[in-house]
Amino acid sequence: MASLKQLLDLQHVDTALHQLHHRLTTLPERATLAAALVARDRIKKESLNISSQQKNAQRDIDLLEASNKQFESAIVKYAQQLKTIIAPREAEALQHEISMASAERSANDDRELVLLETAEQFDRQLAELTFQIAVQETAIENANLALALVIAECEALRIDLEAKRTGCADAVDPQLLSLYKLKRGKRNAPVVADLHGVTCQSCHLDLSPVELSALKKLPTTELPECPNCDCLLAI
Repeated sequence: MASLKQLLDLQHVDTALHQLHHRLTTLPERATLAAALVARDRIKKESLNISSQQKNAQRDIDLLEASNKQFESAIVKYAQQLKTIIAPREAEALQHEISMASAERSANDDRELVLLETAEQFDRQLAELTFQIAVQETAIENANLALALVIAECEALRIDLEAKRTGCADAVDPQLLSLYKLKRGKRNAPVVADLHGVTCQSCHLDLSPVELSALKKLPTTELPECPNCDCLLAI
């Protein structure tokens, strides 16, 4: 049974390596980093949307200001013409044009005021979003650092376990090691386990007194197996 005890040592190392691999793929630091990246990208997308709306508002403001310049030029032109007009009907027509241009200019001023207030609101939103992006960038940097530290820790542990595995494997009989490799390829559960009292540490089921007695009476040339899960038992 000494060989099974040595094989059990190898199984413990392989189990630790499997758990380490699972830990690496499910590190909470990965989830933290992923969440920070998603948050940063969401805020950036919102910022781009606000920036686009701000550009549209500024474009409309520029168009209104250009339109007002035309109205102001027209008002000046009509006012100059009005000074040289004697006929009442022509004077009335020019005054009407001046009135219409003034009304349009005033309406443009009102629309521009609303757009300016909207643009200021966009400025405030962009400033806040820029701050939030900076916060997330810091979170991403910290998450990357934390992840790198954990991965380095796991890598050091893996190297140590691999070295221990080599020593354990060298101590196992080659034929038994081949059997171990064959069984490992067919099952996810441990290939060899020990007994805690009457409980198999692979399937965690209890062996009956009869089963336990039969295993202990096996000749040394036969390998004891759990009657419940068929793993090798180091008794």
